[in-house]
Amino acid sequence: MNMLRKIKSVVMAFALLIPFFASAQNSEFDDLKVYVLMPENQNISDELLSSLQNKLCEAVSLNCLGAVEKSNRFVLKPVVTIVSKTATTSIPPQFIAEIEIALYFADNQEKTILSQTVIVKKGMAETDDIAVAKAIKSLQARDKKIKRLFDEGKATLANYFESHPNEVKTDMVKDSNTDWILLD
Repeated sequence: MNMLRKIKSVVMAFALLIPFFASAQNSEFDDLKVYVLMPENQNISDELLSSLQNKLCEAVSLNCLGAVEKSNRFVLKPVVTIVSKTATTSIPPQFIAEIEIALYFADNQEKTILSQTVIVKKGMAETDDIAVAKAIKSLQARDKKIKRLFDEGKATLANYFESHPNEVKTDMVKDSNTDWILLD
């Protein structure tokens, strides 16, 4: 009986790995280097920003090849907005926080946003700060919206380089300032 469990576990492990190998495509942007650039002007604790950065770095590594230098051409910049914090009427009261995480996948050399998305998350806890923390921590690196963000960005890049065949696909940018992303 114990041997059957081991065999079943091995079969399940292979079944879980098959989609990873089956979905591997040979795209010229599979090794894209993207730096996760955390905004400094957020009203969120450094601990939560660090948690968010870790999740987004994981998402980048799942969809591209992550980068560690700020001077990379391609960046992923999140902007967290606390939409609401409300208390329930129950005793003891619980707090519900709703946040929006806007993600901008951008080409910092060309100063263009390749794709963007907004992910809405909610959290509930004893205090409003803990509710916000739970909402931020509920972001998943494998979120379909994040995958779609990178897929759309890669398609935009492919179209750009197709129309500019003499352009060199360089990863280095001298000016790492990305404040232009948030300008309307």
